[in-house]
Amino acid sequence: MRMIYQQMLLFFSGFWGLVMGAFPGSVQIGGLFIRNTDQEYTAFRLAIFLHNTSPNESEALFNLVPHVDNIETSNSFAVTNAFCSQYSRGVFAIFGLYDKRSVHTLTSFCSALHISLITPSFPTEGESQFVLQLRPSLRGALMSLLDHYGWNHYVFLYDTDRGYSILQAIMEKAGQNGWQVSAICVENFNDASYRRLLEDLDRRQENKFVIDCEVERLQNILEQIVSVGKHVKGYHYIIANLGFKDISLDRFMHGGANVTGFQLVDFNTPIVNELMQRWKTLDQREYPGSDSPPKYTSALTYDGVLVMAEAFRTLRRQKNDLSRRGNAGDCLANPAAPWGQGIDMERTLKQVRIQGLTGNIQFDHYGRRVNYTMDVLELKSNGLRKIGYWNDMDKLVLIQHEPAFKNDSSGIENRTVVVTTILPLMKNPILRN
Repeated sequence: MRMIYQQMLLFFSGFWGLVMGAFPGSVQIGGLFIRNTDQEYTAFRLAIFLHNTSPNESEALFNLVPHVDNIETSNSFAVTNAFCSQYSRGVFAIFGLYDKRSVHTLTSFCSALHISLITPSFPTEGESQFVLQLRPSLRGALMSLLDHYGWNHYVFLYDTDRGYSILQAIMEKAGQNGWQVSAICVENFNDASYRRLLEDLDRRQENKFVIDCEVERLQNILEQIVSVGKHVKGYHYIIANLGFKDISLDRFMHGGANVTGFQLVDFNTPIVNELMQRWKTLDQREYPGSDSPPKYTSALTYDGVLVMAEAFRTLRRQKNDLSRRGNAGDCLANPAAPWGQGIDMERTLKQVRIQGLTGNIQFDHYGRRVNYTMDVLELKSNGLRKIGYWNDMDKLVLIQHEPAFKNDSSGIENRTVVVTTILPLMKNPILRN
C-alpha cells in the first residue's frame, strides 16, 4: 500500500516538474517510520493529501512528494541504508521517527550532510543543529506539578526509551530538596516482575508514583497495578506522558485512585475539530489506526508536515532557488559533502510559527519547542477533568472547581488561580475531593 501511494505521488511529481520555475513545483521530502507507527503514517499521508489538494491557492503552491522507508532500528546497516536512500533521491528535509537504537545514526548523518530532520520522537539530549523536536519537553510541567503537590517521598518508575532527561531532573531536585525518591528502571520487567515490585512497594507503604514510560509499557504497568489492587483510594499516580487521553484508564475510573496526567492535544479547538471530521471518514483498511482518535504522536506527525510546508512556502516567497541538483550523491563520501542550502533550510524551519493540532508551534535556536501549552488532567469517577494547564510563561495554572452558594444561580464557577510553587503553604489541594 505504501509503495502504491509513493508511485502515484511520483507520477504527479513528474507532471509538476514540467512547470518548475526557480522554486520547484514539487518538493521532495523524506519519511522514515519505525515499527508500531501505523497511525503516525496515516497522519503523515493525510496531512500531505490535504496540503496537495487544498483549494486555498496561497497554500497549494507546490506539491509535497514523499519518499518513505520503514526502518528496523535494531539493524544499524538498515538505518544507514534508509537514510542514504532518502539522501540520494534529493529530499530537502526528512520527517522521521527514531528510538534509542537509531537516534545517534540519524542525527549524525543530518549534522554531517546538513539535512534537517523533523521528528515527533523523544527530544534528543545535547544539541543537534539539524534536528527539530516537535515533541515538547515535559520536564518543566512535571516539576511544577510535583512542587504543587508537595511530594517529597515517592516512587519513580521509568524506562530509558526516551533518554534520561526527566530522571536527571528528578534526581537533581531530590538532591537539592532532600526528597526521598525510589527510582526504578522497569524496561526489562515482565508481568510477574511488575506484580512482585508493586507488592514489595506496598509493603513499604509506598502510595505515590510517577510513571515515565512510553505508551505500550505504561499500559502494561497500569494493567498490573489493577491486577494487584493498587488502583484504589489512597494511591496517587502521575503519568509523565503528553497523551493522557491516549491511555485506557477505564478500570481505574471506579477504583478510587487519583491519577493525574498531561494532555498536549486539545480536542476542543477548531483546528482539531476540523481534522477530526476528515479523520472519521477514513477507511481503516487503507488508513490503519484511523478507527481511534489520533494519538499525540500522530498529531505531532501531522504538525510536522505543516511545519515543512510552511517553511517551503517561506522559501518560495523569498524566491529561493531551492535545489538538490548535483548534490544527491553518496551520503558516505569521505570527506562528507553537505548540502549547500542545508543551513538555509534549517534556519527557515526553525523560524516557522503556526497553529497546529498541538497548539502553537514555535522553535528556539536549538530546534526545541517553545511557547507551548499542555493541559493538566485528573481522572474522576465520571471521567477525565481538566484541573489546569502549564506553559512556559505562567508555569502551572490550576482551575478550582467550586460549588456556588445556594443563592448563586451561576451553578458551578470555574476560577483560575496561578500557583506559585515556591510557597510551602499550598499542600495537596487537589488530592482532597
